Amino acid sequence: MLAPVLAHLKPQLDASSYADSVLSGTVLDMACRAWRLGVARGMNRSMSFTFPSLDRVRRVTIVGAGSVGRSWAALYLAHGYDVIVFDPAPECAQATSDFIVNAWPALRQLHASIDPSPPWSRLTFAPSIAQAMRDTDVIQENAPENVELKRQLITEIDQVAPGNRVILSSSGGIGPSALQADCRFPERVVVAHPFNPPHLIPLVEIVVGSRTDPAAARWAGDFMRQLGKRPIVLLREVSGHLANRLQAALMREAFHCLVNEVASAQDIDDAMRYGLGLRWALMGPLMTFHLAGGAGGAQHTLDLAGEAYESWWTDLGTIHLTADVRARIVAATADIAAGRSIADWITWRDEHLVALLRQSGATECGV
Repeated sequence: MLAPVLAHLKPQLDASSYADSVLSGTVLDMACRAWRLGVARGMNRSMSFTFPSLDRVRRVTIVGAGSVGRSWAALYLAHGYDVIVFDPAPECAQATSDFIVNAWPALRQLHASIDPSPPWSRLTFAPSIAQAMRDTDVIQENAPENVELKRQLITEIDQVAPGNRVILSSSGGIGPSALQADCRFPERVVVAHPFNPPHLIPLVEIVVGSRTDPAAARWAGDFMRQLGKRPIVLLREVSGHLANRLQAALMREAFHCLVNEVASAQDIDDAMRYGLGLRWALMGPLMTFHLAGGAGGAQHTLDLAGEAYESWWTDLGTIHLTADVRARIVAATADIAAGRSIADWITWRDEHLVALLRQSGATECGV
């Protein structure tokens, strides 16, 4: 629903302000008004809700407590919300509590005002989805990336959750139109896709479906900002959303270079860690491309290197995850891990992420 509305509104904004307006929420505000006024030619056929005021949100329901759900739970607790968790796995309560204990020191380094230890009185576990929805103010769904499973789960949530509560899905690549298809109130379903680990990485992708109320998307973006997140708004649904598509393009070539022995596994990782990754921690690929042209900016880069990029693109590899390729990837990652456990590497990663975030100032949205 949102993409045609944005297309209608885009001519009203000059080119330089359009992208900034999308990120700041101006376009979503305009889209919401247009949607309600029927500007988008008959698209305002669904029920509209008044969503809870953000300052009245107290209770967050987590549905699905794998690594993503546990990380969300830690972040919500750190920001003072009551958290209720539902997951049918018998180890849910212990695994979630253990994760929060391990995540808390990093959260305290980023947010000095939070409690010295996890506030266990504000964390509860529900035996059913219906009970998890009682008195909830917002729902965060984190089921495995399976369209049928997630659609069924969100439909069940929609049946029992109060009608004006936003349902946020952590879907990493499935569009919200597929997820909201069987809902009574599809208007309140929004993808809010985090990046691992969600309690530390600021980025969240906001994606709306064909029947999503733009006001729900605006609400979701504002809610994420209250958590210190940096939401970005996709203008249309696309498989994999945005960041995973960028990541997938890079991973495809990394796997291709590994299988074709262009470089060792360690050197492939080091090319990112000591080269591209350092710049990309400060600015994205488009701004990096712009600075590469010096005073002439992107135009000069295109003049100097445009043909080279074209030739590199035509030579990029295509990789298929056959059994042999999978085995080589697993062996390569084991070599890089050098005998250290995944738990050790996660601890090392999170400690360095905290240092990087503190130094870059990227711990708050809008940076």
